[in-house]
Amino acid sequence: MVVDVPQVNTLDGWIEPGVEPGVAPGRLERVRALLNTDDRFHGVDRLGDEAPRALRELRDALRAFVVDGRPEALDEVASTRPLVLRVQADGPRLTADDEVAALLADVLEEHRAGRLQRLKACANPDCQWVYFDASRNRSGRWCSMGECGDVMKARAYRARARG
Repeated sequence: MVVDVPQVNTLDGWIEPGVEPGVAPGRLERVRALLNTDDRFHGVDRLGDEAPRALRELRDALRAFVVDGRPEALDEVASTRPLVLRVQADGPRLTADDEVAALLADVLEEHRAGRLQRLKACANPDCQWVYFDASRNRSGRWCSMGECGDVMKARAYRARARG
């Protein structure tokens, strides 16, 4: 599916694609980077009050859907951002009036391809970093085995030793 997007790149000014751990492939990386603007480990909201309200709403709705499995907020955001199917000589294209709608089209395409379901929040309750689970059987639990994985395994070991 091809999405025609306006040239305004408001999202690019607020996200940092490619920041480890758990970088996602292709267009899904923009979604992951937007979700991680809510950096819960460091207690920083990189969007803050300065970012467009539509980006904050989209980020929060995406987090509710991707991390918590609650589609209601994302459905509400999507209902206000129309996508139009335009059929041209070279095939059908979705056209979006703004970048939020274009990102929603990416979410749809990534979900259909089965890649959106590989975005997970780190199981370390102190972290909650959203990462792309590249494991074959989708069993990843932590954003990084070398950091959160070690911490969580040590906590579990100590809890077992005490009990």
